[in-house]
Amino acid sequence: MNPEMKNEIELLTDKILEIRRLRDDDDYEIADTKKVVKFKEMITHRIIPMIKEASMIIGRSGCSLNYYSNELAVIRDPKKRIFIQILFYPYGHSKVTLGVNAPFLQFAYSPLKENIKVVEKLSIKSDEASIKIDEIEIDKFAPERIEKYFLEFLRDVVKYNEAPEIFRENRNIKN
Repeated sequence: MNPEMKNEIELLTDKILEIRRLRDDDDYEIADTKKVVKFKEMITHRIIPMIKEASMIIGRSGCSLNYYSNELAVIRDPKKRIFIQILFYPYGHSKVTLGVNAPFLQFAYSPLKENIKVVEKLSIKSDEASIKIDEIEIDKFAPERIEKYFLEFLRDVVKYNEAPEIFRENRNIKN
């Protein structure tokens, strides 16, 4: 980064911190906790490489995977979640036209609650609701668990898009 630009950003940051301090905001400057760092490292070193490798394999079928995450952002607000959303693009659906309507699996860490919410959406339709799969403590979020949720998600997307009515009945999912 340009040193002059970096200096300007530092000055603006100092100004924001001063405003927050004057407003008696107890947490006017917040550092990442160990658990936040653990979740971000899990995204960077485990989940993203897994998505890339799986996308290479699933690409043979004309489908693809992608991800959207805010793990690189320095989010030090305990009220904001840090997340990664794994997007599945079925054969025949473009990333450009499908956008946010893609089936997805999301891991979202809440620094305030110190837990991870696991959510999935299986339909390509935009009006289909997402389903909360699990809520787990950060300390129980292990690579094996990530792989389990990921494989279940891929299986569910394939089953759902093959026969949505039967899948909904078996999982007790309402329209």
